[in-house]
Amino acid sequence: MDTLGPPQADPSTTTSRKALLLSFENAGYLKPFFALFVDIGIFAGGLTLVLMDGSVWLKILGSALITAGIVRLFLIGHDACHGSFFKSQLLNDIFGRVAFLPSMTAFSLWDVGHNVAHHGFNNLKGRDQVWAPFSKEEFDALPRYRRVLERIYRSGAGWGLYYFLELWWKKLYFATRRQIGASRAKYQWDSVLVTVGMVLWVTLVALVANQTEQSFWLLFVLGVVVPFALWNVIMGFVVFVHHTHPAIAWFQKRQEWQRYRAYLTATVHVKFPFGIDRLMHNIMEHNAHHLNPRIPMYSLRKAQRVLNERFNDQYQAYRMTWQVYRDCVRRCKLYDFADHAWLDFRGQVTARVNLVAAPAG
Repeated sequence: MDTLGPPQADPSTTTSRKALLLSFENAGYLKPFFALFVDIGIFAGGLTLVLMDGSVWLKILGSALITAGIVRLFLIGHDACHGSFFKSQLLNDIFGRVAFLPSMTAFSLWDVGHNVAHHGFNNLKGRDQVWAPFSKEEFDALPRYRRVLERIYRSGAGWGLYYFLELWWKKLYFATRRQIGASRAKYQWDSVLVTVGMVLWVTLVALVANQTEQSFWLLFVLGVVVPFALWNVIMGFVVFVHHTHPAIAWFQKRQEWQRYRAYLTATVHVKFPFGIDRLMHNIMEHNAHHLNPRIPMYSLRKAQRVLNERFNDQYQAYRMTWQVYRDCVRRCKLYDFADHAWLDFRGQVTARVNLVAAPAG
């Protein structure tokens, strides 16, 4: 495992890091369209296998391909929402919404929750709400059902339920003013758009089932339910490992958060085996992405390599193994925001975070 110590930053480096990555802001047209067509092809090819009157094993393979297509298309939508996929903002707005359809992600709601709240206030509780830990006092004050849910979420296998309930259902699909702090017509229209997309998807499944005399429920489960459920699992897991680790701090006070530049240091570069990160459009190169969200997915790996070469002592990085993940899950249940320590559900300290002020500038 790579060493995970606190980020040691030289005061002169913030501007130079950002300037260093400016050259990677190379959104274009040919690469984005190629990636979009490939991923639509993966999704459509998987759906075709499920709907064909063939063996169950082919349908299961098709279900896996649909899942891969949803994940990859979502990541295209994610880049488009940052304005980093196409060089044209109009194309980003149009095809970002198209790419978000299979994951039922409302484009404008994702913009509010991700671009504004998450990227703008990374690991500042109250603003960044993605996998924000409770304090022991907050946890004890929760209703019993919510304490049970939190234990499931942080069990090491509850990522899908967390993403589905706490993020997608509450904040990314017909979100209320109470959940996101505002109400705009575009939020409602984008939620209507993804609903129409899902209705058309299910309608296609029903029509094929009727025409081919196949079981609707078999096609519906393998062609819609399983891929959508697995998408939630994958997304919940990715976000969890990016911003949860015994060496990563969370903050409640904005001044303290600014002093330690958590928006730069409170994310992890997780290295997966077998090139899994490449299959996810390089989103695991997360330090470079957070430092400059305008870098398109096809340039993130090179940008992260530059950061590793020039500033390898300033970012958290580790190689994912079962042992490392299990240790992370075991330690990161609750958080002591005053003393900056991770706790278990009994309130016992499991890891202390060593804070080092990040560079000014």
